[in-house]
Amino acid sequence: MAFNIVKTEMIAKRESTAGTPETITSSDFDVRMYEPEFTPDIQGGDEDSKYVTGDYGEDIAISGIKGATFTSMTKLSSAGAGLDSAPKWGKLAETCGLVGTSYAGTGYGYEPLQSGDKQTSTFHKIGISDDGTPVGLQSSTAGVMGNLTISAEGVGSPLKLNYDFKGKFSGITDIANASIPSLTSPDTTVGAKFLNGTTIAIFGQSLCVQSFSLNIGNTIEYLQCPSESEGILYSSIVNRQPRMEMTVIAPTRGVFDPFFEITNEQEDSIILGFGDWTLEIPRAQILSYSESDANGKLAYDLTIKLNRNNGADATMQDESTFRLLQGATA
Repeated sequence: MAFNIVKTEMIAKRESTAGTPETITSSDFDVRMYEPEFTPDIQGGDEDSKYVTGDYGEDIAISGIKGATFTSMTKLSSAGAGLDSAPKWGKLAETCGLVGTSYAGTGYGYEPLQSGDKQTSTFHKIGISDDGTPVGLQSSTAGVMGNLTISAEGVGSPLKLNYDFKGKFSGITDIANASIPSLTSPDTTVGAKFLNGTTIAIFGQSLCVQSFSLNIGNTIEYLQCPSESEGILYSSIVNRQPRMEMTVIAPTRGVFDPFFEITNEQEDSIILGFGDWTLEIPRAQILSYSESDANGKLAYDLTIKLNRNNGADATMQDESTFRLLQGATA
């Protein structure tokens, strides 16, 4: 018997109580996830187990806390139920500390807020066997939180959401054929792409952006507790430092001068709009830049810090640093 990597399932469900595993069924298998990679994080509690025996032989070591880290990706697709509804992948964004808001009849937005620091989820990764009647091999995690990177690798490329998750790992289970979940009612809209009239306003200028990557900058740590069999209650966000990398074609100095922006500690907004989606950054600050070659043209590689909104955009929370908006607020 062998388990086929291509037929792997990855399923998530938000938890009612942080760290308490949820029961997962086919109705929860509703997100089009790509490229899952799973790494157990079982920490040795006593690897240095040599006692005096008069030789080099070691003794048995104990295992420590039982966690796991894993990654996956979704594309920036719109909700099939309407622009004021959360997309199915929204539960993954919430597991990265983004808090969703519905704007009735017009849109749905996500902002990074401290109220989302403990929006944990249960995840099952299931390998499917190659047999005529396949069975599953399930790795179960709970109390999961993560970090998120929003990116477009180049002009014409899809908008991607890359996730890095961390949670407690309860072990591996055999799953009978009848209990393998089936994909149920995922969003079917085509994901946004960095093309077709993408709206761009960088510090008030319409610059030719070649690529960007926004790492929302979550630091995730286990809340360790010896009363738990895994040694972990759940994972949570303990810090957030969002940073963006962006490459733009260099215009004339009168249009955009990164040296001036950096040395004068300038702040301004960044707006990137693609299809139904808009990435809004009310207070961006360029920290550094370098020059590069973009298909034979001079380009600037910018490193950008996302500062607290602090009233710059009245439609966003003061603590927020960006909003990922489907549709509009009104």
